[in-house]
Amino acid sequence: MNSFVRHFMMTVWTMICISSSIVFMVIFFNRQIPLVIARTIWSPALLWLAGAKLEVTGRENIDKNHPRPLVVVSNHISLLDIPCICRAIPVNLFWTAKSQIKRMPFFGAYMMATGMIFIDRSNKHKAIISINKAIQLIKNGKNVFIFPEGRRSVDGETGNFKKGAFHLAVKSGADVIPVAIMGTDKVWAKKKFRLHPGKIKVAIGTPIPTANYDETSIPELTNTVREHVIALFNDQVTTPQTF
Repeated sequence: MNSFVRHFMMTVWTMICISSSIVFMVIFFNRQIPLVIARTIWSPALLWLAGAKLEVTGRENIDKNHPRPLVVVSNHISLLDIPCICRAIPVNLFWTAKSQIKRMPFFGAYMMATGMIFIDRSNKHKAIISINKAIQLIKNGKNVFIFPEGRRSVDGETGNFKKGAFHLAVKSGADVIPVAIMGTDKVWAKKKFRLHPGKIKVAIGTPIPTANYDETSIPELTNTVREHVIALFNDQVTTPQTF
């Protein structure tokens, strides 16, 4: 398949899954259903259509019966990072996103309907309201995913982490799960149309408790988690699971 056909089929498949998710969510009054569909149906097919072979290590580090909610964070190098996270992480995740995504046709409406969290960084008051909403969501037992860099890396290197994700984790009492994504930028590079089928790796680290951190030590937690993400790039001893 050439890149045009792959992109076309990926777009159609995404629209089918979004439409089905909303229908099932309305029928059963359950916002978890779209998350299950994203993990088990949308993401594996999308990665296959993109020509990506996914290898995951550390999946055993996430216990579905973990006693505390989780804030999952990773580096960000490609649009394919999102389906990779959906496929690799074995629990449902709510996502945070920039408020501009609300205006995206179809996809923005889907994210609003499923209870995803939008943060308006241009308006401090609205940003605080969004963050408080996210804290309450996590306290209620929901797991949240965030790209702490805020945007995709230009050169593939892990940039500085913003502190927002770690404020959420500390204030809600959640544990942080560091994740490293490798190879998505080779399959689908930033600002490029062409897809290059290949191998993608996702390495999941062990939970980092936040009980011993407070507002004053959030910069320390931020740096610690970033160091864990970078270390995961160099730790490929565990035999990966292939999806």
